[in-house]
Amino acid sequence: MRMLIVFGSLCTDFFMNIEKHPTDKNPASADMYKMHPGGRGGNQALAATRIGAKTAIVGMIGDDPMGTRLSDKLRSEGVLTSGLGRSDKPTGCNCIAIDADDNPRIYQAMGANQDATAEQIPDEILTESSMLVLQMELPEEENYKLMQRAKENGAKVLLNLAPMKMIPRKFLGMIDYLVVNQLEAKQIAMATEMDSKNNAVMIAKGLAQEGNLTCIVTLGAKGSVAVTAEGQSWGMSALKIGDNIKEENIWGASDAYCGTLASCLYQDMPLKDALKRASIAASLSCGGAGAQPSFAFLDDIEQQLADMPDAEPTQV
Repeated sequence: MRMLIVFGSLCTDFFMNIEKHPTDKNPASADMYKMHPGGRGGNQALAATRIGAKTAIVGMIGDDPMGTRLSDKLRSEGVLTSGLGRSDKPTGCNCIAIDADDNPRIYQAMGANQDATAEQIPDEILTESSMLVLQMELPEEENYKLMQRAKENGAKVLLNLAPMKMIPRKFLGMIDYLVVNQLEAKQIAMATEMDSKNNAVMIAKGLAQEGNLTCIVTLGAKGSVAVTAEGQSWGMSALKIGDNIKEENIWGASDAYCGTLASCLYQDMPLKDALKRASIAASLSCGGAGAQPSFAFLDDIEQQLADMPDAEPTQV
């Protein structure tokens, strides 16, 4: 069975705008809050579906209205949700408090996500024509079990190393596509004493060689770079967006990028073309508030293709 399978977290995101973050025990008050569906797994599954991939989300939600709301929203968008389980723990949530200077503080309760297991994904769908997409918000050992099984069954693996955690070397070799942001890339370089000179292309090259994989480093408004296991490298710019971009606007950009990239690669698109569409998707997501409500559809991305330069070969 050919399918893009996202094993990842589902959370409700609560955004609050406050005057300043507290430095003592006094509360910081907000006039109101905004609530959006989120979690890296749910976000990336939705982004992939909107680009045309048959996508399943696998994870855990609570047996509560918040979990039902997240599941129903993804199902209404065409994401396959039969792989979602129910936990005795409450559905995960993120609380994002943003002060008047646009500085966020993020408080995360993973809740039901902690109960997600690799056994929720049967071998029957981990086939040579499938792709497995992972992040680092679910239990690490469950990710590693899935990587092992995906490798044994011939499925492609894309890992978004967010939040950044060091991967045992033997599992690095089970990844086909590794996606990190600039900060995560630098943290890896420092932890492994990589001779990178804080250069994104050099870090991507080092990780690509170490794991015999394709490494993509996202650079925010500067776009992204990618280096393949064979040493071919690409640089991709970002779509120019408005100047008044706030923290709430960029909240889902990395997930829009990863989900779109995975969807394009799953549909056998050349890497340089996938990079272009992922870059556009991430940029367009900065035009709204929250993650999932701001994600672009395929038509939105295609309308920008003519005005966006192609990815170009870079020197490593």
